[in-house]
Amino acid sequence: MKSPFLGAAFAALTTSALAQVNYVPQVGVNVANLRAQTYSASLLSLVPVASATDFFCISGSTSKHIHVRRIELSGTAGTLVTTPVVLVHRTSLNTGTAAASTYVKAAAPLLSTNGTATATVVGYNSTGGNPTIVDASPTYIRTSTLTLPVSGTSATGADRLVWLFGTSVDAYNQGLDIPSGGTAQQYCLNLNGVSITSGVLQGSIEWTED
Repeated sequence: MKSPFLGAAFAALTTSALAQVNYVPQVGVNVANLRAQTYSASLLSLVPVASATDFFCISGSTSKHIHVRRIELSGTAGTLVTTPVVLVHRTSLNTGTAAASTYVKAAAPLLSTNGTATATVVGYNSTGGNPTIVDASPTYIRTSTLTLPVSGTSATGADRLVWLFGTSVDAYNQGLDIPSGGTAQQYCLNLNGVSITSGVLQGSIEWTED
């Protein structure tokens, strides 16, 4: 003998499943989170140029949208210093002698099965000098200050800059984006002409591609 209770439960379950298949959420409802291919490139003991301008930049891709999610920066100096750090958006690429891979590490996938990163990351240090800035009228995105402690001493007064863009915390905000094909666009960290005595910078840029 069939149970009317089981029959009703099965009908309700079937109806619910069918409804979910054809379910269209209202605007603003998040029904799925897909993990985009994510990459990170790092600065390692980069010595900035005297009167430094742009020193760490990411530029766009011919085939992918680039979404910068996180920027970190810290370091040390020969004399305790607090320096401005400016994030600028340029629509023409800098030119000049890029720092060697010893100091600017190649893009690394956060998952080994990711494809090769298509964004380009470049740094400039005391060996090659400041880049030639082609776009002299950038858009200023963010500005902060960073305190660098004296190398070899305690980190009292030290600081670490962390900027987040379009993360899960602000899931409906745009990130720091470069559209597909935007190979002439770049975002750069800039020291606004400050000289850091015996400065050494560490940092990273993390982004996704789709």
